[in-house]
Amino acid sequence: MTEEGGYLGAMTYQCVISPVLDQLKASNMDSRKAVEAINRLRTSLKTADQTSPSFLYDMMRILLAESELNVNLQESFLRLQANASVEDLEIPQYRNVAEFQELSARAIALRKVLSRVPEEMGERRTFLETIREIASSIKKLLDATNAVIQVVPASHQQAVERRKREFVHYSKGFSNTLKDYFRNQNANQVSVSANQLIFQTTQIVRTVRDKARLT
Repeated sequence: MTEEGGYLGAMTYQCVISPVLDQLKASNMDSRKAVEAINRLRTSLKTADQTSPSFLYDMMRILLAESELNVNLQESFLRLQANASVEDLEIPQYRNVAEFQELSARAIALRKVLSRVPEEMGERRTFLETIREIASSIKKLLDATNAVIQVVPASHQQAVERRKREFVHYSKGFSNTLKDYFRNQNANQVSVSANQLIFQTTQIVRTVRDKARLT
């Protein structure tokens, strides 16, 4: 598996497949058979994704290659994050725990603001304002993560702390990539770094959700 297949592959269902299926379902609500078929397809694709990570991503790349479309996957994924399903950033079994729901809300907010990067990076003043918003969102996510660490059992704190350190590492990498962008205008590398940061965000929430299930 390529590195790209690792983090983009992990986000393909939420970012690409689920929104498409939602649109198909919405346009076929008058047909019970169509809705049932779409629901079965959703279950099958979700199962395939869980069983074989990057399967959907690899399938999508094959289809794109066959169609001979020139698509920048990094930029496209980042744009699609704006309308991606938030299921992977929710902790539904603990809706009454404020710390968990704050983490979920901050993760969703960070993903939303990062998704605006490709659209806004061409206008320097707007982009600088977005960068400040991203920095604020990162801080709020870290604050929410620290609050969660205080409420999960001691036996699970280390796992969440490890995910937080990884997130900090990639957030610093994103900051350095932005500095490089203003020197060399490498927009694709900014998209790569932003997608990696979104993936690390989902890793924090996934770890908290999995550990919460054990409390």
